[in-house]
Amino acid sequence: MSDLKKQYGDEYPTAVMMDGIRLPLRRDRRFSRSYHSDEHKMGSEISRFMDGSASITALELQREWPSWTDDMRSDFCQSSCWLHEQPDFPEMLRFIMQHGEPEHWSGIALSVASQLPRAEAFDTLVRALRSTELGRSSNISQAIAHTKHSEAEATLRRHLEALWSHPSLWEDDDFLNWVGFEVTTCIAHLIELGAPPSDFTVQVRRLSEHVCSANRDSCRNFLSEHYSWLS
Repeated sequence: MSDLKKQYGDEYPTAVMMDGIRLPLRRDRRFSRSYHSDEHKMGSEISRFMDGSASITALELQREWPSWTDDMRSDFCQSSCWLHEQPDFPEMLRFIMQHGEPEHWSGIALSVASQLPRAEAFDTLVRALRSTELGRSSNISQAIAHTKHSEAEATLRRHLEALWSHPSLWEDDDFLNWVGFEVTTCIAHLIELGAPPSDFTVQVRRLSEHVCSANRDSCRNFLSEHYSWLS
């Protein structure tokens, strides 16, 4: 707790300091706490597994999961990465990948990549990718890249082709075109795997001119280090 007070301020857990801004506690869930400042329109989610105020075992998860609301399931999945040192955490991940839904898989995808054996993690994540709606699987694509599996690049290149032909790719949106966002992140993950940026110059130029301003911004944020003309 003392380390968290150093990180988030002396008021933790009733409030946290982020970039010099005080965020009061907005919602206290079983597995996480939500902080938000209406004045600064800024918020943060902090896992309760960080300070030990929440705990669970694989057996408890398996027993309780059927009775949890979808909100509780998502709360657990988004907060669970802090269980990475718990010996039965891989068992929890396997259970959720078998019994959960795409939104739950997205929340634990990076943990699957880091906690399960490489071949098992890759196969599990590829199955999840195939079962998740295009535009909603960016975290899963990222996790596939993190496995560093020998087939990860080929898998993500095929995924990029599917995204690029999606009929809603170039539609405007008041917030963000999610298919366009996933194209951007998929290209970033492919480059992280060692694919040459020149392979995607045409796509990146098109993304940089997307009708949705948020997509133009995300293109610069994710890819400007690889394409100097984006800056």
